[in-house]
Amino acid sequence: MPFDTSAILFEEADRLGLRFVLCRGGATLTRQIEADLPVSMRPEKLDDYLADMERLTARFHDPAPDARRRVVMAPVTPPYSMTPTELRECARTARRLGIRLHSHLSETVAYQDSIHGKHHTTPVRFVAEHEWLGLDVWYAHLVKLDPEEIALLGSTRTGIAHCPQSNGRLGSGIAPITALQAAGVPISIGVDGAASNEAADMISEVHAAWLMQRAAGGDRLQPVQRGGIGEGTRVSVTAEDVVAWGTSGGATVLGLGAVGTLAPGMAADLAIYDLDDPRYFGLHDVALGPVASGGHPKLKALFVGGEQVVSNDVPRGIDLAELRAQARQAVHRLTNRSK
Repeated sequence: MPFDTSAILFEEADRLGLRFVLCRGGATLTRQIEADLPVSMRPEKLDDYLADMERLTARFHDPAPDARRRVVMAPVTPPYSMTPTELRECARTARRLGIRLHSHLSETVAYQDSIHGKHHTTPVRFVAEHEWLGLDVWYAHLVKLDPEEIALLGSTRTGIAHCPQSNGRLGSGIAPITALQAAGVPISIGVDGAASNEAADMISEVHAAWLMQRAAGGDRLQPVQRGGIGEGTRVSVTAEDVVAWGTSGGATVLGLGAVGTLAPGMAADLAIYDLDDPRYFGLHDVALGPVASGGHPKLKALFVGGEQVVSNDVPRGIDLAELRAQARQAVHRLTNRSK
């Protein structure tokens, strides 16, 4: 590209006053669906990818627990994006640079079939063999897992970015979050990308996570007459669980130890919602509204490190009407080009 996309993202995050973690994607292999891409969009050489990771880390990465800027090594997906040898080299380079590792894994049964067919193992065992498990690693999705994989993820404290709306939209399934949490896996919430989540809205995501996990728990129940436990003694996901996944859980997988909770000595990252909408009127605890009732709670104020960066749903320095017009024009141009 004739511009530095990573620098643009960091610049925009600075303008908005936000903490920003750049997951620098990449791939050295081409799947069939990408074979006809323009040259500028084809996979990189590994040396070029690693050189850019070195550059980005030196220029932008801050290891502080309350960092405003972080860089992460994030090949798109281990089974398809790089060779096993390259995956291992990426992991070792990331740890030498002091940055974290992220990718997508086990979103569908195709991951299981592909890894078994090529390497005669499971996806999680495959990444373990190539040094892609640990406290400094987290994966999006992890929908299709067997018990041994769940135990391995838990014993290594490898994290997950749970993306329920994307998984639901694509018909991939529901990640076994309660089993992962019981095994010791750090749980966070993500939205995946625009290709499978047009809204990319975290309130919608936590609402979906709560509903889907409770539905999945109910789906596993069996009547007592068939040897089940019925519904009276089930343990299900609470709204408080989901709040923890979306706050402290996210800080944990990102390695931001000074954010994610409200306590003395922590950075003052605060989201204050106006919950005066009628959908929240009947709640016994209105604070559970965004998770239990969804909708669009008005973001009255957002503070990052004690500095207010959003007021009454409007980010500072942003003309939302102008941004909306630009987005519509861009969509119109792309639609015409696709025809």
